[in-house]
Amino acid sequence: MDTIFQSLFMLMAVVWLVAVIMRKIGLPTIMGELIMGVVIGPAVLGWVQPSETIEILAQIGIFFLMLHTGVETEPREFFDALKNSLALVVVGAIVPFFVSMGVALAYGYGWVDSVFVGLTMTATAVVITLKILRDLGLHHARFARVIVASCVIDNLLSLVVFSFVIGVLQGKAVDFSELAMLAGKILLFFAVSVSIGYYLYPRMTFPFHDKNGKGFTFVLVLGFAGGLLAQAIGLHIMVGAYIAGLFFEEKVANKKLYDLVNDRLYGLSYSFLGPIFFISLGFNITFNLSANSIWMLATLTLTVLIGQIVSAGLMARRMHFTWLESLTIGVGMCGRAEMAFILASVGLNLGVFKSELFSVLVFTAFLLNLLTPLMLKGCAVLLEKYQPHWPY
Repeated sequence: MDTIFQSLFMLMAVVWLVAVIMRKIGLPTIMGELIMGVVIGPAVLGWVQPSETIEILAQIGIFFLMLHTGVETEPREFFDALKNSLALVVVGAIVPFFVSMGVALAYGYGWVDSVFVGLTMTATAVVITLKILRDLGLHHARFARVIVASCVIDNLLSLVVFSFVIGVLQGKAVDFSELAMLAGKILLFFAVSVSIGYYLYPRMTFPFHDKNGKGFTFVLVLGFAGGLLAQAIGLHIMVGAYIAGLFFEEKVANKKLYDLVNDRLYGLSYSFLGPIFFISLGFNITFNLSANSIWMLATLTLTVLIGQIVSAGLMARRMHFTWLESLTIGVGMCGRAEMAFILASVGLNLGVFKSELFSVLVFTAFLLNLLTPLMLKGCAVLLEKYQPHWPY
């Protein structure tokens, strides 16, 4: 027990210190949290060791980050962005998949290894992207909603393709009926969620009628219910949490209660549990790489960045965003985190590839997560200078 509290003390001290320093120099706090995860974790100082407790808190952090983001998002704005993002997602996923798979093949890996590399480098980082956009004050912009919607769809597509690849690797016949069933479950989940949100949610006036009601607890109940429903059909719990939070709006709740719930979720998400998740990502890093792996790491990072920015950016331009907004959308989809780590871990556990390739994938995702906030900061500066009347 003492060790747990010592670790939490260290983590919270780091979170506070990083926030003070990064805000002073005008950079997203997530950059400092990722770096400090490497510094205080097993890779360098070893002051904080990975543990089941930290992993649980990190997973709860993902839940609260997505729930809070859902609460802050207008449902109609999200679903409008969702409808308009399909072409962007498809192109913005296909290009990173093939360029990263090509890199793996060029460095001598087999087709199975290379497909897994492509799949891992396709899954975008919803939670990290949301944190960066918030840090930079971009989260209410029109292009930010498109980025979030695109990241959500991207991860759903990755899940479907991943299920197909796992079946092939385990020697099963390709069962398209199973894939169709999974796609049907995803559509059913969204249909049920939207129906509840639009028709049932507004009638739940009892827990939301004044600021003294148990509205915060009820929102948590709905969030966990949505997360568990998503998990039951094979989705990540963060999708259900986001959708559940989406429909808690001022029009269904007392204004003071809405502000209270929003404030409590913000504190848990960005001052406690969320930062633990971001710092814990640094615990996966290892510096034990061969020269060939280091070259592959650099090549993979560069090709994924260019492929993602160009493909998603050009599709955003076709959607009539300005060149600067299109660049921001392309950059905003470069992060790789929770889904990438999950897919890489499954590949390692199945024996698809060895630990060195796993380290390359984790390190690449880590570098992308460091570069994305820096590039988004540059986009924010350009938008402020050349397009000063955003957000729209």
